[in-house]
Amino acid sequence: MIKFNILNTNESINPFIGQNINIIRYLLIFYYNIVLKNKHYIEILYIKKKKKKNKIKIINIFWKMQLKNLQIILIFVTYVSLVLSSPIIDDSEIPTESIQELEATEEFNIINDNFRVTEFRGDDKIDDVLAVGGFDNDTDLVRFVLNKMGYQNVTDIYFNNTGMACSAFQVPNEDGNGYYFGRNFDWYDSNAAILINHPDNGYSSISTVNPDFINWLAEGLSFEDLLNKIYTQPNSIVKIPDDILRVASVFAPLDGLNEKGLSISINMVYSNPVNQTTPGLTDLTVLPLIRVLLDKAANVDEALEIIKNVNLHNSLGLDFHYLIADASGKCVTVEYVNSQLAVTETKVITNFYLSQEDEDIGKDRYDIILEMMNKYPKMSFENAKETAMSASKYNTQWTVIYDQVNLEATYYRQLNFEQGYHIKLFDDLFTVEDDVKTVVVSDTENLEYEEDSNSDDETETETI
Repeated sequence: MIKFNILNTNESINPFIGQNINIIRYLLIFYYNIVLKNKHYIEILYIKKKKKKNKIKIINIFWKMQLKNLQIILIFVTYVSLVLSSPIIDDSEIPTESIQELEATEEFNIINDNFRVTEFRGDDKIDDVLAVGGFDNDTDLVRFVLNKMGYQNVTDIYFNNTGMACSAFQVPNEDGNGYYFGRNFDWYDSNAAILINHPDNGYSSISTVNPDFINWLAEGLSFEDLLNKIYTQPNSIVKIPDDILRVASVFAPLDGLNEKGLSISINMVYSNPVNQTTPGLTDLTVLPLIRVLLDKAANVDEALEIIKNVNLHNSLGLDFHYLIADASGKCVTVEYVNSQLAVTETKVITNFYLSQEDEDIGKDRYDIILEMMNKYPKMSFENAKETAMSASKYNTQWTVIYDQVNLEATYYRQLNFEQGYHIKLFDDLFTVEDDVKTVVVSDTENLEYEEDSNSDDETETETI
């Protein structure tokens, strides 16, 4: 009598057996039915899971069989032996994502070799910039702010944001009470810094900066001479001291989330650089505009009112568009087609215009994000992360998922999605003041609506 006699054991059972027990049972029956035709009895066992312990129970199945081929028996016994002897996997040993909690101080705290976090508290001088009508170039703006903060005879700083192929999107969370805002920053190997800003006269925010975009020339030059030296003598660029870099970073955010849930991303497009010159409007360049919106706008409508009263100027000859989304779920892209403002309702942007026909650069990433949105109409954090991962590129420098409800952000650096970095806008000791000042703008222009034929999702374009 051939028996598989394992009875009432409390040993851990191999997970492979537990998952494939029916297959093993039928294989045993099949092989022994064919191979054995003499009068032998075989007891086939199966695993019955009871509570949290694996028990073995025996069921007798009687077959009249005769030994026909010893080789087949040996092959089968070898197979079963390998199954039974395969290592037991302890779920506690399976690697899981590691999340590091971050805390910002007024120092540049090092997270790793090319990733840092810092904080600014106080008057960030946005109101002073707006009061003087703004600036049409980055260098004059930063010099003005630094002088206001007490840095005298500051040398020239410029924002060398030499392009980026990025993706951004907004998706509803699985609880139905808010939204995630995701962003991939795709560029050359570069540094990154998280800035927590708590301005005296504006909304607090989390934003991300590429410190490599903030450069310093150690001599006073006009803006025209500065541009000439950037291109003709690039070796004259030197490292900026951390205290000045921290202040300059306030005006160079590439994406962000403020305390009202407003989120913004800037993405490159390949078109004629914007340069608006309407008399009587405030002059700003592409990155300082993000700072103004994070400080002063509570939602998309307020952001658009501010934008309508701004002459936007390019930085170093490049063109961009923005994705702006608020806590209510309203989400638009702001574009400047031949310096003409166009606003399109959408949940996704990459690197082509949605308000007109374009070269569709980044259309593959755009389509991937839309597919993920169709797959997950409401997303968990993991779904939002998976969406960003799916649209990432070989040169993605950071991925950030902003939680527009809980006012927090989770970062992943250079495609390492097993190591996350989590930061909250507010700690338990910080109290949000209700009487935050906002920019007052007038509704001076009418909006015209056009259908956008370039996008696969339903969009609506406002030409202003």
